[in-house]
Amino acid sequence: MDEQNDPGNGYLVGTQGTSKLLVDTAIDGTAAILSALMPSGGPFIAAGATALKGVGPMLQQHQERNMNLMITEGRREAVTTADDFVRAVTSDPERLLAFVAACDAARRTALDDKVKALGRAVAGLAHDDALVDDSIIWINIFAQVDAPYVRMVEALCETDPEHRGYSRLWKRHELREKCGLTATAAVLINTLTALGLMRQIPYEELSQHDRARWGVSAPGPSYSPVYGKGPLTDDFLHRLRSTNANPA
Repeated sequence: MDEQNDPGNGYLVGTQGTSKLLVDTAIDGTAAILSALMPSGGPFIAAGATALKGVGPMLQQHQERNMNLMITEGRREAVTTADDFVRAVTSDPERLLAFVAACDAARRTALDDKVKALGRAVAGLAHDDALVDDSIIWINIFAQVDAPYVRMVEALCETDPEHRGYSRLWKRHELREKCGLTATAAVLINTLTALGLMRQIPYEELSQHDRARWGVSAPGPSYSPVYGKGPLTDDFLHRLRSTNANPA
């Protein structure tokens, strides 16, 4: 296959023609709206729009780089040619929609591990039907998390520094401080819980040791729940860090 048409070398990403026009048009449109609302600020807004257009190529370069990284990782994982890989992941609407979702998520992140994990998940779409559903689920999971979420998941995997062999449990305010967040920590906790990447531990499941160690009182007005790893936490981190997460 001609190298310039290789999906791992930018074939699927248009970076100078239509996509640049769309970026410039969006910037011009926004500037026009703001100028109409704030006539006195028109010259400053127009100057800002000109400066923003210089960012367009940088953004396109970043997106192209991420797309190529994802596709290269997917092809490597699937152990297939470029033609066969593209044909497989676009062979039916279900695979195509999942592939497009992965591409969109890869474009919008600065986390290389996430881009590669998306590529490995996409590789599952190139295999038989048994892996497609799992791949779609993992693409959805990775599409919803980024660096702050990963930091919180990694915190959940810490062991108790004072009692070796016991898992570290966290209260909300502790996770907020650990991850350097404000009230937005609640959004991360809710998302990670819904995705199965963390879990609120019911009071009844806590041992006497855990209740005492983490200062968990019985449910009531002052009750503060604790959180630990979810059912998919270990698998998530393995897929995020692994170079061979899916079977070939």
